[in-house]
Amino acid sequence: MLELKKFQEKHSKAFKVNSTVSFVLPKSSFSLLSSKERKELSKIYFNLAKVIIMEYNSDVNLIEEEKRLQALSYLSTSIDLDAMCNKEAYSMIARIYAANDNPIGAYVNILIAIALKKISREDKFFIQQCNRMPFPPPKDIRQHNISKGVSIDPLLFNDVVLILESGTYNVMFPIVGKNIVIIGIGEVTIKNPYLHVFSGRKNKIVLYNINVECAQEHSLFFEKSQVFIDNCLFTKCSGLMPPICIDGRDATLYMNKCVVANSRNAGGILINGDAKAKITNCEIHNIGLNAIEVRYGSSLYAEKNEIHHNKQGVLVWLDSNEVTLVDNIIRDNYAEGIIISGNREPAMSKKFNRFLPPGFRSESAIEPPPTSSYKKPSQTTVILKKNQILKSGFFGVSADFGANLRMEENEIAASNTSGCIIKGGVDAYFLNNKIHHNRSHGIEIGINYHGKVIVENNHIHSNKKENFIQPTANLFRDTSAILGIEMRQLFSPVKMINNKIGEDDSNEQKFVDFNVSSNRPGMHLFYEGEPLLYAIGNTYGFNLLKDFDIHAAISDKSYTATTNTSAMRTTPVKSKQISIFLGGVGDLRNIAETVHGLMKSSENQIENFNIKLYFVINDYNPTILTRDLVLLEMIGRLPDPKPSSFINIKNLYSQWNKDFVVGATEILSVWGEKVIISNSYNKLSSCIHSLIEVFENNVDTCTNKSNKKLPSWISFKYSSSTASSILRTLRCWQENKLTAAALNWDTKQSNALTFIGSSPETKRLEDLKICCNVYEDIGKYTLCQLPISPQAQTCNDEHEILLPGAKRNMVNVTMLTVPTMEYNVYQTSCIFRAFQIACDIPRPGEKREDSVEDLTLYDHLLLTLLPKLISLRASLRGTSSVRIQVMPILGDVMDVLLCRLPSSVRFNTIDCSNLADYVSLLNILLTAAPRLKDNSLLTLQLMKLLHQPANLMKEFVEERLGLNLNILARLTGITFVNAYYKDYAVYVTWNFDLTHKVEDKLDLLLTDVISVAKICCTAHKNRIKGLSVNILVRLFQIMIIRFPENIMSQLLRILFASHGFEKHIPNFVMHLVELKTFITLHLSWSVVIKLEEFKDLKVSIGRYTLRWKTDKIKKSKIMNMMEKSKVHSEAEIWLRLIKPVSVGNSERQKKKESNNSYNSNDKEPIHYYFDSVSLSAIEAPLITITFHLPVPFYDTHKDWILECNVGSETILLASKKVTLSDAIQKSVYHDTWIDVSRTEDNDETEDYETEKNDKDVKVCKRCGKASTVEEGGGICSKCKLVFYCSRDCQKEDWKSHKKECKSTLSTLADVSIAEGNNEIKDNSEIETKKNNDTCSRCGKTSVVEVGGGICSKCKLVFYCSRDCQKEDWKRHKKECNHSSVTTTKSTSSRLADVSITETNNEIKDNKEIETKKNDDVCSRCGKTSIVEAGGGICSKCKSVFYCSRDCQKEDWKRHKKECNFNPATTTKSTSSRLADVITETNNEIKDNSEIETKKNGNACKRCGKTSTMEAGGGICSKCKLVFYCSRDCQKEDWKRHRKEDCVGHEQ
Repeated sequence: MLELKKFQEKHSKAFKVNSTVSFVLPKSSFSLLSSKERKELSKIYFNLAKVIIMEYNSDVNLIEEEKRLQALSYLSTSIDLDAMCNKEAYSMIARIYAANDNPIGAYVNILIAIALKKISREDKFFIQQCNRMPFPPPKDIRQHNISKGVSIDPLLFNDVVLILESGTYNVMFPIVGKNIVIIGIGEVTIKNPYLHVFSGRKNKIVLYNINVECAQEHSLFFEKSQVFIDNCLFTKCSGLMPPICIDGRDATLYMNKCVVANSRNAGGILINGDAKAKITNCEIHNIGLNAIEVRYGSSLYAEKNEIHHNKQGVLVWLDSNEVTLVDNIIRDNYAEGIIISGNREPAMSKKFNRFLPPGFRSESAIEPPPTSSYKKPSQTTVILKKNQILKSGFFGVSADFGANLRMEENEIAASNTSGCIIKGGVDAYFLNNKIHHNRSHGIEIGINYHGKVIVENNHIHSNKKENFIQPTANLFRDTSAILGIEMRQLFSPVKMINNKIGEDDSNEQKFVDFNVSSNRPGMHLFYEGEPLLYAIGNTYGFNLLKDFDIHAAISDKSYTATTNTSAMRTTPVKSKQISIFLGGVGDLRNIAETVHGLMKSSENQIENFNIKLYFVINDYNPTILTRDLVLLEMIGRLPDPKPSSFINIKNLYSQWNKDFVVGATEILSVWGEKVIISNSYNKLSSCIHSLIEVFENNVDTCTNKSNKKLPSWISFKYSSSTASSILRTLRCWQENKLTAAALNWDTKQSNALTFIGSSPETKRLEDLKICCNVYEDIGKYTLCQLPISPQAQTCNDEHEILLPGAKRNMVNVTMLTVPTMEYNVYQTSCIFRAFQIACDIPRPGEKREDSVEDLTLYDHLLLTLLPKLISLRASLRGTSSVRIQVMPILGDVMDVLLCRLPSSVRFNTIDCSNLADYVSLLNILLTAAPRLKDNSLLTLQLMKLLHQPANLMKEFVEERLGLNLNILARLTGITFVNAYYKDYAVYVTWNFDLTHKVEDKLDLLLTDVISVAKICCTAHKNRIKGLSVNILVRLFQIMIIRFPENIMSQLLRILFASHGFEKHIPNFVMHLVELKTFITLHLSWSVVIKLEEFKDLKVSIGRYTLRWKTDKIKKSKIMNMMEKSKVHSEAEIWLRLIKPVSVGNSERQKKKESNNSYNSNDKEPIHYYFDSVSLSAIEAPLITITFHLPVPFYDTHKDWILECNVGSETILLASKKVTLSDAIQKSVYHDTWIDVSRTEDNDETEDYETEKNDKDVKVCKRCGKASTVEEGGGICSKCKLVFYCSRDCQKEDWKSHKKECKSTLSTLADVSIAEGNNEIKDNSEIETKKNNDTCSRCGKTSVVEVGGGICSKCKLVFYCSRDCQKEDWKRHKKECNHSSVTTTKSTSSRLADVSITETNNEIKDNKEIETKKNDDVCSRCGKTSIVEAGGGICSKCKSVFYCSRDCQKEDWKRHKKECNFNPATTTKSTSSRLADVITETNNEIKDNSEIETKKNGNACKRCGKTSTMEAGGGICSKCKLVFYCSRDCQKEDWKRHRKEDCVGHEQ
């Protein structure tokens, strides 16, 4: 061991494995040693093994197993390093193998020892090993030592042992009827460049330590032979056939310690035709089909193998006999881990399968016929014991068609669907298994047709859906109705015995399974725990500019350019920018319809024009936005649509280039199919890769890999963070390695679509069949499948879509929701609802030679789409007069419209058609309408209906709105235009005009507002979905702009007086606190704050969070609530605050109520309602709610009891006595709603290339991102040299930058971006007070000694801590009036410099500094300095001290507004202070030319007037020679004096 350690120290690099040092040299490090060094190390290992064996007198049977394995490892490494250096090692290895019950290993190694003459044939051990072999060993032993170009010709010998030294050998002929043992010493490769490497029949073959390479067919193919393989590699395979195939009734295969890999287009090991196999300790990976396949009467025993990264792990089918899998690791396979098919499909199953749509039929793979007759077993039997089946792409274990399955002590986890599915008449017995964390169910029982299932002593938990599920009575009833049989004929008994299902597991979600997402108070949507992806959109696409007047658009406020048409003449080109907002599912279908419609309508109207269309697309799911960009990229890459006569075909598509048609079919496939063909997948992958490169270069500058620019049709002007989310989505798609199985539908979805019979999608297809006179099965168009038509196929003369029955086997990754990688695409996402399909397409004449069969629905869809793709392609490439730019914004649409977009952004049209199912109609109108330009339109889908409404459309809209349309128009200027029913939905169009019929009758307005309040305060069970009292705030926001201030002041006074809301709405006072909370948040700086009646609004609003553990609520109950649309929006999730019952101490209670200044009434209601509650149950059983309250209200109502309701369910009972004091205040910062009155600085969208002013663009020192001051960037306030794009980047870079920063300060002050010029500067000083005060943010009382202080700018607002000041800054900065109160000698207050120390970067409070005569505090940076060190006071006002000239310069823009120069106050002591000479024109500090005063009179250099020091005169502080009578005269004379006679200036 000492020798090994010395060698190891000398070659430490070779012994390192994954940063750890190993005693056994890995094979990958052999090349690091010379031949001499390898031989030396080989001897060391041999001696180490010999020492272990000699300890037990050479009897290996007596050696402990652990030491025996250690000795074997040393010996194996020894001969691997040098095969012939230690010849005695082979006999030692043989004896260890014999003790370990490995007869093949023992036999071959003892043969090597005989060949090397280290043991004789008469040796007792050799005779024992020969007798253990299942066939007579050959007596002829031959050794080959020629290392290259040797051909092993089996015709030259019969029974033989071939011992091959290192080299490459060829086998050219099959082996028939022979006993051959082939042993490799060292690195031995055998190959055949033409056919199988090893093949033949009726042989007995042993292969040991051989690397088999195959270029054509099987690496090993034997029929009716006995094959023993040990320690061999099959890693270079043809990929056309399985590397190993054993076939025939008498065929047996024994494999041990082998590796089978890299057969990308075929299987791994095939056991066929009554053959038997035993496979142990092998690794099988990277196989394109099945790692191990058993069929036609064959049997398999597999133990301790690792089977990973194949398509399927083990496939047992086609009348397999017996299969036993023990202690295997089967992981990371792209489809099933184990799939078992007993080939006994019940007759009823076959009948039922014919009724299913194509996507749900159990279509088996092509069944290869048996190569010979085989013994058909009565039932396929499979035993699984102690296996780990992990991370399967589909099911962990799938059993079907009459198999017999027994599972004991297995672990099945992390499958992409269910852990185990049993169906089709399978008899199954589950015992002591662990089945957990699968994406669908734990164990799923399908229709099992009398198959018996016993589940005993299993632990099934943490599966995403149900842990155990079996068919329901409804499914049995529907299936029996289809088959025309009785329900009892379908019954499959399931016996459950002592199982532990979903218990005692910390990760188990056995409670509520839903979540409400909210970014701001009062605006949230209900999202299910398993989000459904609308692949196409849930409404039909339409031209949003259908009624748009091109003439008016181009002549009104448009600009013109000129184009040279000749040397003598120019033609004006009129231009117009049109902006469109697509809310909700910002799908491409509306963009395509709008661009095509606009191009068609403008062709014949105007000859010379340019229109730039800006589409702001929005969704809360990055998948939707990314899909749109990928599809647009594919459309932009389409070839020229013009046909080429010499390549085009003669059919209905002959008017287009056939390559263009093929490209369109690929786009249509990606757009509408979940599983696609490989050619479409390759085009998709190319687009994804291209976009990733572009985004990495323009978004993720840290990984800049190319110089590609962002396409001109993409812009992230309004949301740079969206670009990062889209990049993450693209990367996730690129790295995804799933197979099509990951997108299959589960049983519930299949039944829902099969039996529903009346969905809008199926109705739409039925209508199209009639309209287009098409006769075909519409079932094949459901579930995101688009079977290409024969006519469209003829456009493609080489791709796989030409093959009849070609299968789509590639995952359309754009339909995977990332980053969670959900695989549930909404089953009714039919692309036929996305477009208005043309039904009047002409058919080819019957007498024409190129006549083809009738058109299909696919033809009608494709022919409708082609012209629109041509228009969109031209606009993307900039080759048409209509060009587009797409601006994606990720987030909730209400949040985007209210908070995210700049206030001046307006749109020509807004489409929120996809939102009406989730948000109330009035909610959308009051949020979206103010974003419209004058006389522009807003389109909404009101609701989905299977049939057209019975009453008039206007009445129907009022019913859904809950409000008279005239009232809405009078209050807001939002007017109803029209409504229509199309494709099973009602669509409504609105107009917004603030000046429309402004009614100033106060009593009428009062009545109208009260009517709105009534519908918002109705009892929750009767209220229209989505309404809450906070809608009044949005209403007031519009009305304050629409009506005169005096009218609104009177109206608000009356409404909030006793004869207003409270008189007409009995329960209004219960909603008053919430209403005032939102008025404070969003209307505090309008006319409201001026009213005396709203003085109680001047308080801080806190965001409070409460968490509690709820009681069990069954998922089925919650799902039932969702199905009935009971839980869907903010009105359905509400909080009630209940007044506690007073028990004793009534006087204190009355006193407390009287001190409650927030409520205007002396008598409070017994409870309050709060509708704007964000609720999350994703961490169930922990439930979290978030709400907003005025801080004073919270302080005086802490003992009130909380009750939380979801629809009709109360999930936090009042009986639990959870009080408001249990809620934790998180912050007082909130997103502010945009003021719709702001229209200045119109933010018209510009081209992406011109969005940034090149002069202002700077590059961030840390991330390299280009940014501007307006976008949040700024320079370091210390050295003034380094630019950062954001505060986060400055913080990240401080450790590096502080070493080079030229700042004279010893610490880095907590930096932020100031309001004036966005320069990153220190604004963190808190001027402290000695007395107690109340924090402006949290209301907490504090003092200076514990970290409190006032704002150093306005000196008016007190905070208890630095954290509170940070949280409140975004609100406070709008009202902060930075005064010039500075610290002087007489100032008793102290300055707490809150800064980040260089030693530990911790924010801490430095010691208080009291200002002194010669030790003052700088008014800008807070640094203590003295006159001698360069400090001084302002020479003008004599009241503000600065530590340096630089600080004075930086502070001048602020200080000049408050500086009050008083010459009379100038004294002798100021001669040492700084004087600023500031020009009036540009406010730049020109010189430190302080006036030194004199006592005697003197004549002014400029005006000649005699003056004295007492009158304000003085000499130039530079040259000490020139006298001025006043500061003004010095300013006027400075430009001359500096150039001509100031001798001290140059100094």
